Amino acid sequence: MSNAANKLTAIAVLAALASASCTSEAERRAAAAEQLRQQAETLVAAGSYDDAMSLLDSIDNGYREQTAVRRNAMATRAAAIEARSLQQIGPAEQHMAAAQLRADSLAALFVHIDGPRGLEGYSVAKDIARQDVTRDGGIQPRLDSDGYLSIAAVVKGKKIGLNSISITTQAGTQQVEPVSGERSIVSEGAELTSFRQEEVAHLLEALEAADGTPVKIHLDGTKGSVEVKLTPALRAALVRSWQYAMAQQQLRAAKLERERLERTLLTARNHRANAPLPSQGDE
Repeated sequence: MSNAANKLTAIAVLAALASASCTSEAERRAAAAEQLRQQAETLVAAGSYDDAMSLLDSIDNGYREQTAVRRNAMATRAAAIEARSLQQIGPAEQHMAAAQLRADSLAALFVHIDGPRGLEGYSVAKDIARQDVTRDGGIQPRLDSDGYLSIAAVVKGKKIGLNSISITTQAGTQQVEPVSGERSIVSEGAELTSFRQEEVAHLLEALEAADGTPVKIHLDGTKGSVEVKLTPALRAALVRSWQYAMAQQQLRAAKLERERLERTLLTARNHRANAPLPSQGDE
């Protein structure tokens, strides 16, 4: 609760107690609780929704026996939640629109690749759409249908026990935590390992931050290391793939938040419509 709400609570309680000095303890507590409820209504009208909710919580926590006041406070709480939700929906919609624009603009830079029979396809940046990483070796960033990134890494012609990727920029070297050898596939003289988004995120962030300065990428294993030929096209594809993955995930989060606010608003309105008015409460 904010300092302002704390002061209002203290004033409300003191005023209620002073006005009820000749009444019973139960009546004094009822008056104090009602004073808090009325103050919460004032805060809602002033747009101080969090402070209003804090006052209502203090009634629930400190005056549990005051069922009439707490019942009357239901409408006040619903009004606070409704108003706060309406206040938050506008910025949430703006955030969602910006995320949608970002995702749509990046989507134009990618193409969908059908997976082998029985396997899901993926999207790759147009810069490297013709690259056959399983044939030529190297790395290829891919995005699944949910917008999550992975990097397919292939070493051709030698066995290094491929289990990691490292990147060296002017800021230093960062490496993927070595993964289990069970993740690696060996076929026709090539080793292939797929690294998940959470495993390579720090590498892609470092690459994006490098912003045109020299960068080296290596495929690392238990028996050696191989440098990846980092062409301008591959470098751009890696950065764009990371940005596109982030844009899609931010858009998904923005949509979920917008839906949450809508549900909260609907629930608050239903509660407000069904809650007893203060005048209907027990005296």
